[in-house]
Amino acid sequence: MLFRNRLLLLTMVLTVAVAYAVAAPAPQAGQDIRITNGPVIEEATSDAAVIAWSTDVPSSSQVWYGTEKNNLTHSAEAPDNGSKTHRVRIANLKPNTTYYFQVESSQRHGNRGEAESAGVRSFKTTAPGAHPVHNQNAQLVENDRQAGDVEGGKVKITNGPVIEEADGNHAQIAWSTNIKGSTRVTYGTDMGNLSQLAEAPWGVGGLTHRVQLKNLKPGTTYFFQVETGQAAGSEVESHIFSFRTPNAGEAALHHQQPQPVR
Repeated sequence: MLFRNRLLLLTMVLTVAVAYAVAAPAPQAGQDIRITNGPVIEEATSDAAVIAWSTDVPSSSQVWYGTEKNNLTHSAEAPDNGSKTHRVRIANLKPNTTYYFQVESSQRHGNRGEAESAGVRSFKTTAPGAHPVHNQNAQLVENDRQAGDVEGGKVKITNGPVIEEADGNHAQIAWSTNIKGSTRVTYGTDMGNLSQLAEAPWGVGGLTHRVQLKNLKPGTTYFFQVETGQAAGSEVESHIFSFRTPNAGEAALHHQQPQPVR
């Protein structure tokens, strides 16, 4: 009798476990992120601007910007607080100057989806002493289709590269291109001998490319060049840039603009 009761209990437990496994939703695969509103210039002064946009799922908030529409080498971001509403403040701008930018939201963990605003947009800072501008629509100056057509369908670097993070032993380098392609970084401690290679799987980040450099030495200057190409033969290489890893015990670097050396 005791054996029958135990067998019945075991059967019930297995039945519930199987039913739960069947009913439980499967983990979602990579999910695309969509920008639903914006970007808009919430505020622009003579030396700063706040750019805002919304996405359909919680994701990060990053803005690539510069004073040339084809050279968005500066980057600013807000803390990733799991929100669908994004606001990024850009500081240390020049008065009465036109700036070009693209916004980006991504999920760097889990499904690794991402979204970039369609095309390059612009805004203008105010003159010194002028009233701030509020809720200004960012003017579209070049859409993605035009960017590809201008270059005859060739790959070109649109943003970066930037050192997203670097400590004494690791660094993460990021950049964007107008069309998808490979993600490669050649690097070394000798500008004339970039013999080390780091890369990411083709197409993982879409138009945004991120590569981890590992086993670096603390307090050391590294030179690097980023490269994106396609099987059809179109490819682009950046200039050679440099950055220095922090000394042992020093704080990690975040969103550092690398120095062009050649």
